[in-house]
Amino acid sequence: MQRLDPTEPLETCKLTFSTPINSHSELPGANTVAVTVESNCVNDSNFENERNIRLLLQTLSKTFAEPFAVVDVHSGDVVRSSYGGLSCDHFGRIELLAEVSRRGKPEIVEDVAPLSLLAIPLGPLDDGCMLVAVGVFVQHSVTRQDEVAAAARTLGTDAGRTFEWARQRDTWSSRTLLRMASLVLENLTQKKQLLYLKTEVHEAVAHARDTSVELGLLHRLAEQLQLSKSAPQLWQTTLSWLAEKLPAQSLAIVFNPQLEHELELPSDILIHGECPVTPAELKNLMQSLGSVAQQRTVVLNRPETSLPTWQLPTLREVASVPIFNGDNPLAWLLALNHQGTAAADINQFSSVETRLLSSIATMLGIHSSNLRLYREQADLFASSVKALTSAIDAKDRYTAGHSDRVAQVSVMLAEELGLEKEDLETIYLAGLLHDIGKIGINDHVLNKPGELTKDEHEQIKLHPQLGYDILQGVQQLDEILPIVLHHHEAWNGRGYPYGLEGTDTPQMARIMAVADSFDAMSSDRPYRKGMSDEQLDAIIRDGAGSQWDSQVVEAFFEIREDIRTVSDKSRSGLSLTKSSSV
Repeated sequence: MQRLDPTEPLETCKLTFSTPINSHSELPGANTVAVTVESNCVNDSNFENERNIRLLLQTLSKTFAEPFAVVDVHSGDVVRSSYGGLSCDHFGRIELLAEVSRRGKPEIVEDVAPLSLLAIPLGPLDDGCMLVAVGVFVQHSVTRQDEVAAAARTLGTDAGRTFEWARQRDTWSSRTLLRMASLVLENLTQKKQLLYLKTEVHEAVAHARDTSVELGLLHRLAEQLQLSKSAPQLWQTTLSWLAEKLPAQSLAIVFNPQLEHELELPSDILIHGECPVTPAELKNLMQSLGSVAQQRTVVLNRPETSLPTWQLPTLREVASVPIFNGDNPLAWLLALNHQGTAAADINQFSSVETRLLSSIATMLGIHSSNLRLYREQADLFASSVKALTSAIDAKDRYTAGHSDRVAQVSVMLAEELGLEKEDLETIYLAGLLHDIGKIGINDHVLNKPGELTKDEHEQIKLHPQLGYDILQGVQQLDEILPIVLHHHEAWNGRGYPYGLEGTDTPQMARIMAVADSFDAMSSDRPYRKGMSDEQLDAIIRDGAGSQWDSQVVEAFFEIREDIRTVSDKSRSGLSLTKSSSV
């Protein structure tokens, strides 16, 4: 028989003396529930150990060209033996084998010519291991049965069978056996360490990859949180992004029916991908999980979904993570049916994947809370603006509705000129507050029934600067300040308060100048009726390029009928008897 060189790497030997982590154990550092059940399945750890022992025996037998047995020195049992080996009394030598295990190096435990009993401790291959590999070897050639009789008695074997076995074996000296055994043990130990390091590297690479994927997705979501104000749209987009990174057949968000109104949702469930169950079944599942899923992550894999009591046969794996809005779950983020490789036995949601779900759920929960605060602040802000607008009407009661009409017409002109949505919101708010400075004008001057004197007119001309000063301290109103300040500037530089010329005046202020003049000229005054459409149109057309920006005037006439309709509708029901002259 050909012996192998024990110094050569044993590439076919893959020893992994480690116990697999229970896939249903609670995630470290996470508030996670994993539902487990009693099972008659083969213990994964025992199965792995059996496999390792078998591979070890194959390696030893191939290296020495002799059979070996593996003995548990704690129980005295032969765990496994190679075919063709010479059976001997291992139990009677259990103390010797235990001592070999404690010393951790190969030893000849029996040396009765012409046989030697070699013991190789397996502890160096796995800390705490109480296994010893044992093999019988022939020291020199034998030709007669009586030559092995004494050795057979010592080993507790039949002399005839021992003789037949021994005369077919290669011969080994004790020195060579020990040297070979030490080299093999060292080689296997190094191999184990190399495999361990490779595993560590693979795990580190996998962890880095998973972390990179998680960070990339969270970064995309974080950017969207800053831009989005629509929770349903953001959440549906998040499911789409998550589907690119998570191997699941379907992803879903099931909303808490008690809190759905907080997000103004179009439906009580969002689904991405091919859902293996109906929406109703998914909602019933969340209800059946009850308080378990209210506050914690729940993972259900095959051991749970294969039970006879499981009512959803098309749903094999489930991971559920609550999305909190304060102390209460607003919704649950679910991953359904892991799309792993069945051959590799990885069809289950891992701790890495549930951690990603948990991170996403946390960010969505924070966003929903921020959105609620944003709406509350927006409502408060809107109420404040309405209060200021009411203050203007109360101060200058004859122009009731003027600010709202200017705001609406300004938005129509800005939209016709192609301004962005954000600009439309800005100019509308500026229209509501463009005359806020009139609060600082003397009531006698502001409500004078006749035409103003020159000095009185100069007082009125102060209201853009006064409005700017009033609003300047409010951060949310910074963008409207230039519009409030410059809405009375003229294209030819003869306006006020700074006499800006042409495009030196901000565009939205130039737009509002047309809207403000239109409404002022079309409104009834205590000393005159509102101008006719023909007269008003002629004045605006003649003022293009001198009083007003000609592009804004052109936009005005493009939507002239729409402006008239909006203006007339706004005035309906109002009884105006007097107004200021501005």
